[in-house]
Amino acid sequence: MRKQDEFKKLIEEAYPYRTELHAHTKPVSTCSDVPPEEAVRLYKERGYTSLVIANHFTYDYFYKRVGTRDTKTAVEFYLDGYRRAKEEGDKIGLNVILAAELRFSEGEGNDYLLFGIEEDDLCEIFEMLKGNVEDFYNNYCDETKFLIQAHPMRNGQVVKNPDTVDAYEAFNLHPNHNSRPALAMRYAKSVNIPFVAGTDFHEFGHEGLSAIRTKTPLVNSHDVLKAIRENDFLLEADGSIVIP
Repeated sequence: MRKQDEFKKLIEEAYPYRTELHAHTKPVSTCSDVPPEEAVRLYKERGYTSLVIANHFTYDYFYKRVGTRDTKTAVEFYLDGYRRAKEEGDKIGLNVILAAELRFSEGEGNDYLLFGIEEDDLCEIFEMLKGNVEDFYNNYCDETKFLIQAHPMRNGQVVKNPDTVDAYEAFNLHPNHNSRPALAMRYAKSVNIPFVAGTDFHEFGHEGLSAIRTKTPLVNSHDVLKAIRENDFLLEADGSIVIP
């Protein structure tokens, strides 16, 4: 075995648990082709420990999807994809984690991944989507919540200052978009806040392009928050290890 392979093996053994931080499922995310149960099975087959369901959570989007802006109706529709994935994960042994990809009615049209949430939090969050990210971050996010700007260097996105977000999803590996991960990582380092990885999974064949690797398994959204705050994780890009 080459020395390089021995070193990689040691790293993988030290950080054995792989988590996908950014996956979408249909029908909640209309841009996805993959039902929740299928997404869970795909990631289990690829040896992942945990899968985050972070479907789109946007005020106007749900009016178009379910024909009402009624908060409870929108939230129940949103949670259906997560609950179906969670049920399948419990059956086959994959941790399924709740998150949300937010977009606010006021502002630049950026996307944000929110961690540290429970099902009961979503009604309050949904009402706040009518505003802007600055008010949301200042009035809602605290040490129990973690807001990550998704794919900040992608076309159409405006990079937010680190006083508005807790981290950047620098290593977004959606194959159909140029998210400029090198630029995003350099920017995150220049402002001294964490950056994470996510496949931004939508389609069959794109599963498992990215992961974070941790020493202990991530079971829920609060575990994800804790791992990122402690900054003790590695990134993975289609099998290649990246040390942040």
